[in-house]
Amino acid sequence: MKIIGIDPGINKLGYGVIEDLKVLECGIIKPSSKLSFEGKVEYILKNFKEFIAKYNPDILSIEEIYVAKNVQIALKIGILIGGIIWTSLSNNIKFFLIPPREIKKLITGKGGATKEQVKFMVENLTNFYNFKNFEETDAIATALSALFKLKENALLYQR
Repeated sequence: MKIIGIDPGINKLGYGVIEDLKVLECGIIKPSSKLSFEGKVEYILKNFKEFIAKYNPDILSIEEIYVAKNVQIALKIGILIGGIIWTSLSNNIKFFLIPPREIKKLITGKGGATKEQVKFMVENLTNFYNFKNFEETDAIATALSALFKLKENALLYQR
């Protein structure tokens, strides 16, 4: 089962694809800072469509938005997430939205884990040690979280 994980962002979107616990690819989609918001969304979605065509995933897992100080940025990321979800549904790909604290808990056992702790556990779970940034690590952690939730549900409903 192939799962794409997404760490959403307008200026930098982290992505990763796993098959079971194996990392197939990870990286970032980074539109030019000169593009308008609309241009950035278009650029990200175009690249995301190509990524879906390349891997034909079964599941898409997206880290939910964390709203801290800037509501405008959260709204813009929400618009981007809507486009990503629409793209996945139009390609018959099921999706999960998983809150950051739940991802951290599923990966490290602690909902308040640091990015370094998440990276350490993702590396050890996947035996992949070539992450270039936290967006990649977070994207793979998001994909792994969906995998763990699916396995947990399969065990619960196996009877």
